[in-house]
Parts: sequence; C-alpha cells; structure tokens
Amino acid sequence: MPDKPFYDNPSVQEIYFAHRKRPDNPNDALERPLFLELAGDLKGLDIVDLGCGDASFGKEALEQGAQSYEGIEVSKAMLERAQKILASTPGKIRHEAIETWRANGDEADLVTSRLALHYTEDLGTVFQEIYNVLRPGGRLIFSVEHPVITSSYASLVQGKRTSWTVDNYFKSGARVHTWLGQEVTKYHRTLEDYLDLVMGAGLRLEHVRESRPQKENFHSEEEYERRLRIPLFLFIAARKPA
Repeated sequence: MPDKPFYDNPSVQEIYFAHRKRPDNPNDALERPLFLELAGDLKGLDIVDLGCGDASFGKEALEQGAQSYEGIEVSKAMLERAQKILASTPGKIRHEAIETWRANGDEADLVTSRLALHYTEDLGTVFQEIYNVLRPGGRLIFSVEHPVITSSYASLVQGKRTSWTVDNYFKSGARVHTWLGQEVTKYHRTLEDYLDLVMGAGLRLEHVRESRPQKENFHSEEEYERRLRIPLFLFIAARKPA
C-alpha cells in the first residue's frame, strides 16, 4: 500500500472536490451518465467497487435495490468520506489498495471501477482477481482515462488544454504529470492493451465505449463543443461466461 496515496494530500482533496462542484465537470457530464447506462438495473446485485472514492455510487446502488455493496479504497481521506456516506446503509468499505485486493471466491454479480485503474501498475493480476470474484454470468464495468489522454499529458503544461498532442502512444507504462497541483503517476495503456488484459483473464467482451458527450448533460454549449474534440474516458464492459 502506498505510503501516502495521492488523494490523502489535503491540497489535492480541496482542489478535487472544488473541481467536482463545477458545472459541466467531466466526471458528472461525461463519465457518470455513460457508466450508469452500462450498469443498468442494479436491483438484487452483489457489487464490488474497486477504487470506490467516496462511495457515492454505493449509496446510489443500494437505494436502487442492490443486495450488497463493498468498496475497496486505499485513500484514508476518501475512506472517511465513504464511511459517512454509507453510514445509514448496509454498504461496507475495505481499506486496501486495488493491487493487493484478493477475491474471496465467486461472490459478486458486478465489479465496477471508475477512473481508478489507470493508477494501477499490475492490471493482469487485478483482472484475474475480478474473474475469480465474479459469479458465472457476472459483469465487469470500468472506466479509465482514455489512452489518447494518458499519452498527451504534455499538453497540460500550459493549463487548460486547447490541443491534444498524442506522443509515444505504443510505449505502455508509467507517466508522471502534474495534476491538481501535485505530481502523480498514472499508467498509460493502449486500447489494445486493455482489451487483451480483459480477454486474457477469461472475460467475454461486451461493450467498448468512449466518452462521446451528450448535449443534454451540459449547461455550456462551448464546453459541449470542446468535449466533442477528443475522448476523455474509455469504458469497457465484460462478462464472465455462465
């Protein structure tokens, strides 16, 4: 487990949650609608959420009738927020890194991970554990920063991006850049890498989606047009064979 997870830095927390309150922020305008569309009906499901953050999805899932929810989160700051959000629910949180999480047999109908796996170096092991925890017919749905984003961090040095220069696309691995005022390491993978990892774990690919913006999710016409230029997020849905 890292000595100090990125989101445990107080300045990062402050900037991040301020960012999440902005109108048309990418998480709410782009990631959330498509993730929920792919997730569909959650009633009766046992859910494991890797890198759950503040577990807002867990509360929403349980309110929709999910049978159970367990979030995996390495950040103590996020863990505390998650515990407060889930306080009046049967949801559970485990303080653990995604890399060290291990399945306890096939006990989940749905495994989710939202914008967390690009912080994870050894995804091969993670996907194998996801396969192990899923019941036959169970699903995996995850979102990550799109490979064209993780290969264009140099465009961020001038502040708000007006162009996206993709470079070293086929060189998978760690990419260090400054985000939310601090250096952070994320792992770049090509689209091919992600698909090979998912199918290599024995999962059957069902959907590959990109964060095509939907106009009804934006307040600003200008921001909507800007988000049409390049995909920010990649979504993959897969299923364990029945």
